[in-house]
Amino acid sequence: MSEAKAEAAPKSKKNILLIIVAAVLVLILILGGALAFFLLKSPAEGNAEEATAEAAAHGEEKKKEKKKEKKSEEHAKPVFAKLQDQPFTVNLSGEAESVLQVEIMVELAEEHDKDRITAVQPKILDAVNRLLRAKTLEEVKTPQGQEELARQIREKINAILEVEAKDEGVLSVNFTKYFYQ
Repeated sequence: MSEAKAEAAPKSKKNILLIIVAAVLVLILILGGALAFFLLKSPAEGNAEEATAEAAAHGEEKKKEKKKEKKSEEHAKPVFAKLQDQPFTVNLSGEAESVLQVEIMVELAEEHDKDRITAVQPKILDAVNRLLRAKTLEEVKTPQGQEELARQIREKINAILEVEAKDEGVLSVNFTKYFYQ
């Protein structure tokens, strides 16, 4: 009888150990499943208020992204306008009889600035002609003189257009033809 007790004791210890290991494994599986459920659940499965708030926030983010894309597309495409069909041809000031002939393209901040330029084109052409006639041959020959002339033309046009910021109106003046004699 003592042998039967001795054999029963190790079997019951093995059974208890086996039950504990199985219970721990089941507990780990349940916790892992619960964790996966909470991490992978979609907002629609959660609280309705949370889902509504998330959808509204997501919608506003998309609107902001679309506005940024639209602005970047507008600014990505440069807008150019020719001041007049034929080149400007003027006599330069100074003692020598010298002539300057330039064709001017302006880079504009926005497409609608073309209409604004067209509306006041006589004023712009007059201002540019006066500015060109006031220059001497020495002033228009040098690269620095050409840069200065472009800057002055830009400032004159933007003053006529009543532009306040540097990123509005005429952004740059480009000479596509530049001939002096």
